[in-house]
Order: sequence, then C-alpha cells, then structure tokens
Amino acid sequence: MQEISGSLSEVIRAYSDHNLLVPAATDVQLNPFYKYHVEEVAVDLSENSGDIFKVGSVKTGKTDSKGNDIWQDTYSLSKPLLNKLAMAAGIQFNPHQTYGRRIDNITYRAQAQGAMRKADGTYRSEVDQKEICLEDEEDKYRTEFSDKAVKGITDKKAANAAAEIFKGSWVDTKDKWGKKVKAYVIDEADRERYVERSVKVNMALLKKTWAEKAMTGAKLRVIRALLGTKGSYTKDELKKNFAIPTVIFSPDYSDPQVRQAMLMQGMNSVNNMFGMPQIEVKNVDFATDSNIIDEGDLDNPAFTSELPDEDMGEIQQEAFAQPEQEEPNEPDPQPEEDRTADFQCSRCGTIINEKVYEYSINKFGEPLCIKCQRGGGRR
Repeated sequence: MQEISGSLSEVIRAYSDHNLLVPAATDVQLNPFYKYHVEEVAVDLSENSGDIFKVGSVKTGKTDSKGNDIWQDTYSLSKPLLNKLAMAAGIQFNPHQTYGRRIDNITYRAQAQGAMRKADGTYRSEVDQKEICLEDEEDKYRTEFSDKAVKGITDKKAANAAAEIFKGSWVDTKDKWGKKVKAYVIDEADRERYVERSVKVNMALLKKTWAEKAMTGAKLRVIRALLGTKGSYTKDELKKNFAIPTVIFSPDYSDPQVRQAMLMQGMNSVNNMFGMPQIEVKNVDFATDSNIIDEGDLDNPAFTSELPDEDMGEIQQEAFAQPEQEEPNEPDPQPEEDRTADFQCSRCGTIINEKVYEYSINKFGEPLCIKCQRGGGRR
C-alpha cells in the first residue's frame, strides 16, 4: 500500500512491475485535498490456494531441441481473488439494483450493479446479468457425460469411483491438458444408466444453489468489467502483484475544524455501513430429486461434472442480497390456484406434489405416491 501526492503518471511509473488495474487514459490535475492511493493484492500460486484455476495453454513462441513448440499453462482469476481485488478497489454494489428473480419454472436471472471511483477521480458503474436455465444446463451435463462414457473418464478419482459401479474397461489416452493417463470407458450396456444417473445428480445439486450461483456470476462479471482484468494470465504474469490506484480525500488535519468534520464523518460512516438491512436470497423450492436418486450419489466423484464455471475455484458458496422487485408497468401477479387436492395417490390418498404426479402418470399410468410406486404400480 502506498500513497502518492503527484500525478497519475508517477503512479504508473512506480508500479510498472505490477499488473496495474483501471489506470485512467489521461492524467488530470487533482484537488490539493486529494491524493493517489495504491492498493496491492498478491496472488497465491499454490495448487490448492483457490485464487486461480487453469483454463488452457498458449504457445510461448519458443521451441525445444526437437523443434516442437513450447506451451505454458494459462489461468483465470477465481471468485476469492476477484473479491479481494474488488475490496481493494472499493467497489460497491447498489442493493436496489442487485437482485435475483425466478423468471419461470426453469429459469433464474440475477442482476448486479456495481460502482467504483477511478484513478482520475471520476466514477464508473457497470450493470450485468447472469441467467441459469435448467434445460440448457441439463443438455450440457448430458453431452458431457455421454462423451465421458464413450471416450473415457480421465480424472483418476472419478474413474476409480465409476469402475466400482459400472462395467467398463481401462484404456490409455490423454487428458484435456495433453497428459498421458489411464481412462475408464463405460461398457455400452451401462452407458445410458451412467449418463442418466450423472445428469440427475448434477441437476439435483444445481437446483439447490442456482439462485446463489446466478448472483455470484452477475457480481463477478461486474467486478471484471470495472477492473478490466484479462480473461487469462500466465504464471509469470501472476507473479506480479495487482496494483489498484484510487483517489482518497487527504485534507490538512492540523486544522481543528477539519479534524472535527472528519470525526463526525467517521461516526456517521459506521452508522451508514451497518444500518442497511440485509436482504436474503429467496430460496426456490423444487420438487426434490431425492425421491428418485440415492443421496450417497451427491458426493460420489463418479458423477462429478468438469464443466467450466465463472466462479470456479470458489471455496464456499455465499448468499448475496436479493430484493424482490417488480418490473415497471407490470400488473400485480394473480395468486395461483391451490391445486393440492388434484394431486393425490390413487391407492392410499396421500397428497403428492406435481412432479411426482407427472412422473407416476408417465411411468405407471396412474398417480401414485413414492411408497406405492415402489410396489411397481400393480394393484
């Protein structure tokens, strides 16, 4: 951390060996009561740090003794590191424009609006959204696990777990990074069962956190846009600390009136910081898939998806502010008709939810509760 009273060009020169974020395009004359303040954020490059995750490889422009191109890995910034950078840059999110909403039964959309003060003293704001559609995600999972079943599961832990459940064979292949590994190929007779089971497990996990994942994705998009971070970095680039220049108020504290004014401002800032009511993320209730999948499958590595995500590398899910807001000029939604009595087990009369009702009609030709379904739908 360093404070510089001179020009922005001095900041750029002083931090030429850093990854300098959000520098102003032009220099400006600062008010005498302001000065530049530079925050530094270091990147933990250790394998399990959670600060970065691998996204691919690029050519270095060099060749080895055999004339082959030399490649180096590239990494993207994960959620924990982006949050550190946002804190250092003083990014604030507008609680009135940062919220999530369930669009329909399969779609959830989150919006985030963030703002920060740039190094030239002006303000900049960004608005972005993240939408999750369950049908699209299910298609992605189905494609992923269908490819794995045919081409082989290359992740060692997932392959060993799958070998204990499904018939298959081990083959020599290369993983997505080009490394030679042993892969487990699912036998054709078991492939459909492997794919369906994997999709159900991952969709059940997604439905538990889709609101939080959408909000996280929207916020991270705003942070990246405000800071101007690159999509990927090499390890050599990440060895340099990130430097974020901002402008801070720095008056003459020897003046008694200034000291008194700053004291009052400090007291009010505490009230402003903690006086805002917390708005919880609305949980969306689904007809749970726990009725049709084994709870133990949720933690089984055999069904782990490797699809890339915007907040990959995050250590812990967080709930973000999500006020319920209405679109302008929209009529008030009419309350849904209570159809509880429509969904009853035809045998024991137990009330069942709509999803179980539809599943039973398609499977057994009559509405049955889970207990009666286990009897095979026969009277």
